Amino acid sequence: MNRTALTRLRRFMASCGFERFTLCRPENFAWLTGGGDNTVAIGEGVGCLEVTPDSVRLHTSRIEAARLQEEEKVDFAVSTYPWYSSPPIGRPNDFEHDLTPLRLVLTPEEQERFRRLGNDAAQALGSAMRAAQPEWTEARLAGEIAAEAYARGIQPVVLLVAGEERAFRYRHPLPKDRALGKLAMGVICARRDGLVANLTRMRSWGKPGLARRYEKLLQVEARGLDAAVPGATLGEVLEGIAAGYREIRAPDEFEAHHQGGIAGYRPREVLGVTGDGTVLQAGMAVAWNPSLPGVKVEDTFLITPTGVENLTFDPDWPMIEVGGRPRPAVLTEGA
Repeated sequence: MNRTALTRLRRFMASCGFERFTLCRPENFAWLTGGGDNTVAIGEGVGCLEVTPDSVRLHTSRIEAARLQEEEKVDFAVSTYPWYSSPPIGRPNDFEHDLTPLRLVLTPEEQERFRRLGNDAAQALGSAMRAAQPEWTEARLAGEIAAEAYARGIQPVVLLVAGEERAFRYRHPLPKDRALGKLAMGVICARRDGLVANLTRMRSWGKPGLARRYEKLLQVEARGLDAAVPGATLGEVLEGIAAGYREIRAPDEFEAHHQGGIAGYRPREVLGVTGDGTVLQAGMAVAWNPSLPGVKVEDTFLITPTGVENLTFDPDWPMIEVGGRPRPAVLTEGA
């Protein structure tokens, strides 16, 4: 159990005058249990946690009870119901009330889990991207990324792949049966123990101008990383990223795709927009993903009192220094 999460939740309940509160959403189940998974179908919980000032109880069907207790970090009292009955979802609950603000500052234990996840996610994506060949289809590369992820106990909740034909057309390219050609972009939002690490890697087999375009994009990302300090607002960071696009003479690209935001138990707990007053704090995770046609950069970082820590750093991937930080380069043949 995440006792810090339980304390935060009970304080929220007291402030609202709630004598009980029910958590069903998978991100909240994982948060309160310390990494448990109440899903079978992605995004749909099969068990709910009823919280009172002095107890926590799991409500689930008889099909799921043993698995949730034995494998998903549930050490609470359990009430079961037949599979053909409707789940007894109490009110108030997390469908009615957004608990996102309670999850944003990660505990030391959550931060350590995120480090392990980030390392493994980077190795999974990097391994598949290094193995890729120009004649592979996007679908095959996606399959290789998924295989590397699942081998490490990671569930790819978002998996995007684009080759030369589609990378310049779409910012969210679901993998298709198209050959990669001279470039490949692989994107994964990697979930394990509830947390989600987000990262992107680029590969080129002699695509003209790709590395130069990508290096310009790293300058935009650097503005966001420099601005992600305790006390800054999310809106201020986005203003810095927008300024970065203007500096590389591509101001309209800020509108072409979202720029990322606060990470955690969802790929983006809070999506960054200009004017957002959410105050960044040490212990929050962020993932920016500025993009230009054909290229995108993305890693997941932990905000610390002294700067950002890259949780998805891959020591086996070629790097380029930008803004005093090692950032992933475009992998080229022979690198």
